[in-house]
Amino acid sequence: MKQMIRRLCAVLCALALCLTSVSALSVEDALRLLESNYVDPLPAAAYEAKTLDELFAAIGDPYTYYMSGVEYEKFTAGVERESTLTGIGVAIEYTANGIRITSVLDGGAAKDAGLQFGDHIIAIDGISCVPAEEAHYNLFVGEAGTYITITVRHADGTTQDYRLERRVIPLHNTTITVTDGVGTIDSDSFGSQTESYFRDGVTANDDKVEHWIVDLRGNLGGLADAAVGALGTFTGTGPKLYYRLNDGSSLYTMYFPDGLTDKPVIVLVNANTASASEIFSGGIRAQDAGIVIGSRTYGKGTAQIVLDKDKYPDLFDRDSLKVTTYRFYCSDGNTTDRIGVIPTLLVPDEFTRDVAALLQVDAPKSGEYLSFPLNGHDYYVDLPAARKNAAALSALFAALPPDLLVNCASGGKVISRLDPAGTADRLGIDYADRRFTDLADSAYPTQIDTMGVYGILAGDGTGRFRPDAALTRAELAALLAQALNVTGQNTGRFADVSADRWYSGDVSAITFLGFMNGVSPRYFDPNGTLTQEQFIAVMGRLARFLNFRADDYALKLTEDSLASYAAFAAWARTEASVLTDYDGNMLYTSLDHIDPHAPVTREQAAATLCNMLKILDILSY
Repeated sequence: MKQMIRRLCAVLCALALCLTSVSALSVEDALRLLESNYVDPLPAAAYEAKTLDELFAAIGDPYTYYMSGVEYEKFTAGVERESTLTGIGVAIEYTANGIRITSVLDGGAAKDAGLQFGDHIIAIDGISCVPAEEAHYNLFVGEAGTYITITVRHADGTTQDYRLERRVIPLHNTTITVTDGVGTIDSDSFGSQTESYFRDGVTANDDKVEHWIVDLRGNLGGLADAAVGALGTFTGTGPKLYYRLNDGSSLYTMYFPDGLTDKPVIVLVNANTASASEIFSGGIRAQDAGIVIGSRTYGKGTAQIVLDKDKYPDLFDRDSLKVTTYRFYCSDGNTTDRIGVIPTLLVPDEFTRDVAALLQVDAPKSGEYLSFPLNGHDYYVDLPAARKNAAALSALFAALPPDLLVNCASGGKVISRLDPAGTADRLGIDYADRRFTDLADSAYPTQIDTMGVYGILAGDGTGRFRPDAALTRAELAALLAQALNVTGQNTGRFADVSADRWYSGDVSAITFLGFMNGVSPRYFDPNGTLTQEQFIAVMGRLARFLNFRADDYALKLTEDSLASYAAFAAWARTEASVLTDYDGNMLYTSLDHIDPHAPVTREQAAATLCNMLKILDILSY
């Protein structure tokens, strides 16, 4: 039975890990708590454990562990990320051109002096910082009330000296800045105050901005409730997050207030954007509130609760037990578990912020510009300005999906309308082509190239995909592992999968997750091919894992409702129905054109995966 919730016993979606330590909690008490709260049935080995270390090792979940009082305090502080620093009030990164300012903090002398994002500090007290190195950080260090002189090169190439005071500056886990009509919310974690930071920042500044950027790079998560509140700031009322328990029941978190802006959001992510941050970025994507730019996120789709003395005063004092209790899904029903959030624009980390800076939501008033739609919003690029950062412009073009048409306009008149490769060629923009070179005769070039652009297909390493070749079992395992962004260590389970084979980790990961099985307990047959119905059964399992509504659909099917699938083996009929009837046909062709016993080709597999990810809105542009 569904229940509507606003708070889930301080549900935590953080990635912080601790080591089990000496505790007052007994193994017996821990077992009792885990039996009541853990998301999955406990393995038999858990009941043989003599220590907490053995117990948690048997469970094998890195997010379920005991915390001593000291560890609990550190964990809480890590979620809140509230502290102070002494300095001039800038966040920085080290580049070949100097120390680049990535944000300017309230309360610091740098903000009073008018320093901005993108300025480069090229000298501190006369000492050159070009190229910048981490050792240059020591030049910033000093007591509050002392001064340093920095030499800054601005975006227009001018340089200026500034004498700035070091101050004690409060550090919040979330900061808001507005520069040139763009509001930036930089959040390091989702703590108890994060929702109010988002709401207050948007309320105070929305009339000053054209669009918002939310920077979640390196944000490892925190409180799910805080992520939902921050998301609701941009998307308004409605269900934002779903949880499923081990008994199959569902909970959902409802956000009640109205949204505070209808302006699009650009979310910046990387591989360390995790958990609660994936709730936010996945929610923005799911509700067409904006786009996501960066690399694939971490892929933590489970939520934990902390059991402490507030709930069990007889078992805990300052210590606690963190337990995985829920698997969560975004408002579109999709999980971020393993697969993470696939960005709208898959961009290398070094170009993420610069690519976002190229995008505008209003057409430039003069000159040549580009325009294209992404996730329900039109974006514009001022071409003369963008050419000043040729590397970022090239990274943007490489990330655009191949079936997207780019308008090139001048003075409000469209000059050309071509795909990204054609536009780049016309304009002389360096294009790092992620497409494959051998698709001229393929029936599915767009789907295959789309998977290449999003890093889900790697081909044979030479730019070729071999679309007509039969798909081997090892290749399917690799395809699924790339899609889910997972790998594993060879466990020696299969005698015919040696640890030095290119597919070893993929086979281990995919069989551990249950998407594929061996042909026998000891053999996987990596070079064997698959029949169409075997392939459909595997892909149907994937769809059910990715989207809980697809799984609910499958659980309600009956023998009568599957009668039309009689050409397929009984074990493949449910998955065949999921792929064709749940939300449109995800297969590469209609089911009545498929011989269940025919082999599957590589292009058919790639096209099916692309269709699935797009129909489920996991790949959304």
